[in-house]
Amino acid sequence: MRIAWLGLLDIDDIAPRPRAQEHLARLASHVVAASQNHWEIALISCGGHSLRKMLGPGVERLVLPVAGGPSPVWDRVSWLLPQQVMEADVVHLHDGFSRSCEVAWLAAKPLGKPVCLTEWGVEGPWLSTELCLREMADAVFCHSERAVQAGKGRPVVFARCDVELRQLGVPAPWPAKNRLDGYRDEPILATDEQYAEAGKCICQAYQRLTAHRRRAAA
Repeated sequence: MRIAWLGLLDIDDIAPRPRAQEHLARLASHVVAASQNHWEIALISCGGHSLRKMLGPGVERLVLPVAGGPSPVWDRVSWLLPQQVMEADVVHLHDGFSRSCEVAWLAAKPLGKPVCLTEWGVEGPWLSTELCLREMADAVFCHSERAVQAGKGRPVVFARCDVELRQLGVPAPWPAKNRLDGYRDEPILATDEQYAEAGKCICQAYQRLTAHRRRAAA
C-alpha cells in the first residue's frame, strides 16, 4: 500500500530551521514499522528542483516540479500532483493551508480515495477553511489535547506527539508573503516512544479506512 503525505514541507524552504521533514520522516518511519514494513509513504512537496530519494525503509521524499512561479512557498503546486494522488491508496494532508494540500484533496475525493487530515487547532483565512474541507475528511488526527478541543466536537484520532505547528511554520496573514506567523524556534520535545505510539494509531486508522473501502467496493 502506498500513502501520499502532503503539507508542511514547503515551509522548510523559508523557516529558520527545516523541521517539517524531520518531523514527518520520523512519524512516517513508525507508521511503516507498524505496518510490518508492508507499506510505503511518500513525503510530497513542490519545488524548483525535482527530487526523489529514500529517507529510510519505506519512506520516500518526493519533490515535484512546481508549475509557474507563485511567490509564497505554500502556494506551490505541480501538474504531476494528480498522478501521485491517483497512485496512492490513502492521501494524508498535514496542514490546512498549502495549495498542494487543497489540490490533492480536490483530486482525491472524486477518485474515492480515503483522505486524512492532521488538525493542529490553528484556523486561518485559507481555502480549506472557507470550503469546510476538514469536515469532509475520512479521518482527522490530532497530536495534542488542545487540537482535539479545537476540533469542535468532530470525532478524531488522538495520536499524541509533543510538537506544535508553530515550531514547524504557519503562514503570516495576507498580504504578507513568505513570512511566518509566530514562529517558535524551539526544539521538538516529542520522544521516540511518542512517535512510535502515534505511528501505531495512524497505521490502525489507515487499516480501518482501507478495509472499509474494500468492503464498499465488493
